[in-house]
Amino acid sequence: MISGLGDAILAYADSVYAVPGYPVTTLIEETGAELVINEKVALEYALGDSLSGKRSCVIVKHVGMNVLADTLVHATVQGLTAGVIIVVGDDPTAYGTQTIQDSRIYGEIAICPVIDGSGSDPVGEAFRASERFSRVSIVRFIPDDLNRPSDKMGYDTGRKTGSLADPDLTMYGRSVWAYESVPVMQQEGYLPFPVSPLTTGDIPQSRRERGSSRMFCPDCPFKFVFDLLQDRNVPVISDTGCSLLSMIPPFAFGIANYGMGSSIGVAAQSTRVALTGDYALLHSGAQALIDLHAKGRPVLCIVLQNRCMGTTGRQPVPDITDYIGFAQPDVVDAAEHEKISEYIVPDNTFRVFVIQGVCPEERSK
Repeated sequence: MISGLGDAILAYADSVYAVPGYPVTTLIEETGAELVINEKVALEYALGDSLSGKRSCVIVKHVGMNVLADTLVHATVQGLTAGVIIVVGDDPTAYGTQTIQDSRIYGEIAICPVIDGSGSDPVGEAFRASERFSRVSIVRFIPDDLNRPSDKMGYDTGRKTGSLADPDLTMYGRSVWAYESVPVMQQEGYLPFPVSPLTTGDIPQSRRERGSSRMFCPDCPFKFVFDLLQDRNVPVISDTGCSLLSMIPPFAFGIANYGMGSSIGVAAQSTRVALTGDYALLHSGAQALIDLHAKGRPVLCIVLQNRCMGTTGRQPVPDITDYIGFAQPDVVDAAEHEKISEYIVPDNTFRVFVIQGVCPEERSK
């Protein structure tokens, strides 16, 4: 017999992604969840589905929360469209895992709703809270909760739509936007642990208020790529780094960013086009690339290879092509505009396109 949690997930979610382990393996089997290479990639897929208007659920054990934490925190300040929930199984007696931890504390870390899995309709409540507060919700359960029967008569599958952060907001402004929901979430019991207030002060919350935005370095070799994507109106998921310029005027083809190395997984389930840098791909984007390649999923991954961490001090980065040979990337020089124009045409295939250029300051040395 299917558990109440499993039945509810099937009733509410349009897609389910998971990484198995005690005590979630049974729940994964009940829901037919798609197994993913790791928990971070699973959440990236779910966020991509959200941008496409699909409710999505991620099922993980408690140690899996540590793996997806970066994307979870970024999702709070970026926002989402359709609801995304994480159903996490804690193992308080370490019966089938190496550690004991309480996953509810991620509600404080990510400032997101936490719903107890023993409630009357935890999955439905979590989806509604996710769309109401435009962030991921967490449903935390312990093994005994899987013994509870389903309550199909209690399901309320009505939907609302969340929202993405205003592109004009500064990074601090996004945090202020995300924290506006804290009093209501605390009043309604969605934040079981205290949340530290934001530091007050005269900090610009919008680019318009600040009067400036970071833009390309003079003679940036990659500006042609951005102009081309803008002219062709190709929506992309941006990664952390120079790719974020796609979300800043005069550009508007970057849809969302969910943290370092997140663009490929999110794009696979939404725009089908990811814009990333070589370091972001090496940092944590390669796992999604491996998973998508193995599954034959369509995505166009555009990699800007400058062999340095361009926004943090130009620290050196290894040659990305030594790591992604399995993806059979096409590699061109940033000055080969005609080849770039021919290649950047989204389709229904898996393709990796590496564009090589040298940052201006390095070129002058």
